[in-house]
Amino acid sequence: MKTRIAIITMLLSIFIAGSAFAGEPVPTPKALATNAVAELLSEELSYPNFASETNLECTVLVDVAVKSDGTLDVEAANCKSTCVKEYAIKEIESLQSDKLAQHAGQNVMLKIDFKLLK
Repeated sequence: MKTRIAIITMLLSIFIAGSAFAGEPVPTPKALATNAVAELLSEELSYPNFASETNLECTVLVDVAVKSDGTLDVEAANCKSTCVKEYAIKEIESLQSDKLAQHAGQNVMLKIDFKLLK
């Protein structure tokens, strides 16, 4: 009899705990945030003019935080060319999209390739 009471008490507590946390919002998966930021950057970020004049090709790795107002904040960036890195940071931080506001608080790591079109 004591075993049955213990089992019923455990099941009841699991049910109550599950019900208490059922109303919590589910955070946006990181993959959705990454895809949204990557899509925005591919549409808005262009190859810099100064790089095309010198035939400069490089890759910039950025760690981007999405703010609640839909803007982006570059927390870290790495590139061999400092001028391309500074260009990428300036351009990314100037972008804003209402679609990104739903991903607020997410950090995204992206690789941006600046390649010459041939």
